[in-house]
Amino acid sequence: MTGRSATSGFSLAEMLVALVVVALGALLMTSAIGQVGYGLAVWVRSDTQSSQVAAAQFALRQRIAAMQPLRDMQGGGTSLDMSGRGEAFDFTASAPDRDAPDALRRYRLQRDDAGNLVLFSLSTLDPRTAAPGLTAQKWSHETLLAGVARVEIRYWGRDQTSNVPVAAWQTLWTHRSALPMLVRISVRFADGDPRVWPDLVIHPRAAVPEACPEDTPCPSSGATA
Repeated sequence: MTGRSATSGFSLAEMLVALVVVALGALLMTSAIGQVGYGLAVWVRSDTQSSQVAAAQFALRQRIAAMQPLRDMQGGGTSLDMSGRGEAFDFTASAPDRDAPDALRRYRLQRDDAGNLVLFSLSTLDPRTAAPGLTAQKWSHETLLAGVARVEIRYWGRDQTSNVPVAAWQTLWTHRSALPMLVRISVRFADGDPRVWPDLVIHPRAAVPEACPEDTPCPSSGATA
């Protein structure tokens, strides 16, 4: 009678072949799990970065929309107590809802030397707000985003320093008698940084209505852009 008996086991060669097949299967499964894990990690990281940008834009929209047209009494009350530049923005607005009720706060938005987009704030009741050469180094501060390469801030309105009565985007908004109709904040990240900052355009609710740019919907009175 030929063939293997019912009680005989596997040969050494058969066992080796079986082990190789099992090892290959385990290797393929591990690779597939690794690819899924890597894709999940990339998705989570991307989602977190998008959430950070969204949170930063929400905070800025809330504060700038609530900007108040306070007069600069030290300058004779003819201009607003605000300073808008291309890389930084000083303004006065109501306190965040989490701190309400509270006095108005002085804010400063700028990129610090470490590459962080920071929103500084200080109560208008604090005597430091009236000090000459106002600096924000010891104010309360909120880091909105890290790893920012560049910040550009523009202000929509009429250029009171020229004879052209047409509203346009301005790089400087100081010593003005009215708030800008719109404030546009652009943030750029370093090369290779996957984060994307959609241009943020905000309408201060207290701004005097005037013509809006063609590529930006003109907000109604009391609404944010």
